[in-house]
Amino acid sequence: MLRLLSTLLLGLCLSPLATSAPSSRATLAARQEEAADADPDAAAVVTLLIGGGPSGTIATAEFDGAGFTIVANNTMPGTSASWLLPRGDGSGDVYAVDENSATTRLFSLNPAAGTVDLVQNATGSPGVVFLEFGAGATRIVGSAFGSGRLDVWDVSAPDGSLSLLRQIESDDALGPNTQRQDAPHPHQAILDPTGRFFVANDLGTDTVLVIDSADDAFAVTNRVRVQPPGCGPRHGVFFPPSAAATATPATHYIMVCEMLNLVQVFEVTYAVDTLQLRVVQTLSTFGADSPPANASTATAGEVQLSVDGRDLYVSSRNTGNETDSIAHFSVDVGAAGEGPGTPAPGAPLSVAFRESVSCGGTVPRMFSLAQGAGRFVFSANQDGELGLVAFRRNADGSLDPAPAASLPLGVFGPPGFGPQFVLQI
Repeated sequence: MLRLLSTLLLGLCLSPLATSAPSSRATLAARQEEAADADPDAAAVVTLLIGGGPSGTIATAEFDGAGFTIVANNTMPGTSASWLLPRGDGSGDVYAVDENSATTRLFSLNPAAGTVDLVQNATGSPGVVFLEFGAGATRIVGSAFGSGRLDVWDVSAPDGSLSLLRQIESDDALGPNTQRQDAPHPHQAILDPTGRFFVANDLGTDTVLVIDSADDAFAVTNRVRVQPPGCGPRHGVFFPPSAAATATPATHYIMVCEMLNLVQVFEVTYAVDTLQLRVVQTLSTFGADSPPANASTATAGEVQLSVDGRDLYVSSRNTGNETDSIAHFSVDVGAAGEGPGTPAPGAPLSVAFRESVSCGGTVPRMFSLAQGAGRFVFSANQDGELGLVAFRRNADGSLDPAPAASLPLGVFGPPGFGPQFVLQI
């Protein structure tokens, strides 16, 4: 009976997303004209990809600097598209995880036509929560938090279809937290700027694995034990930020520990077939003036680096506060190198907490920055009052505490059913 009631509620909660967009395209056009008069930088309409929640939502929304309009939507109740990976070449290919099964899926997206169509269900490891392209976007690595493996997919076919190439077992040296670290739980694998090495953060084993993708080997060539024990590695970013075409080697890797709410900065050294990581700084994800109401439940979420490398952002969840938050850190590169935000060889890098703002809801599992020089941060909140929020980024990297735009959680579903992913495409 409870399951039937849940299903009925889920069906009811899906209709607002598909049929009750907060503004029509005509209203959007009028609002864009007004925004252009007030602030030319905020007038361009961009498209956002949104996913997640028990509704199995994969949707797109148009954002004009002042509001959102849902324009395409696909819901598959019982699935959880908590991470999406658009190909970004105009093909419309979007790959999606499903945390609730062993399925990784391919969709065809056409925002102009308002369609998101399922193309393929492919069977891999259960509980995948993150997807990342390899060099040339012919391979995808999926991080299976639920089963302790990493899936390597061949997506080089002309139709973009998924073909399982190999599976990599994560580490087996578990962390000390018997509840959260009961098994290996790889949460993310990201590609380094040279396009050769993947770095995988395993929350269950307090380990960062280095995977060499050369010659399709995908061999684990280094296991870095993260201190202190029980930190729970979650997500990270390479520094300096670099366009794929430049293939500039990373100098540092910045990672958040979910369970102990830490930001860790690692110095990166390239070896013949691996990366060496040496921690050079550890600090709290919270500032002294913005502590969590309940430190025992607080968990770090996402980490993002601005395109100029000067600002770092981290989301915090389950803080016990009325709303959760996104924190802003400044990045100091010491002696400058040749490019913007690039340190000179051997120069130190450090981050410093600046401030935090309410995310407008709770459980901001994922947020993202606008592309290029765009001055917005988009937050997807699973719970609380606001499900989707845009914040303006100022020239100094700080975030305006008042949202530039938002959608209420009810657009996406009942409490706890909010989105988990948002990305400009």
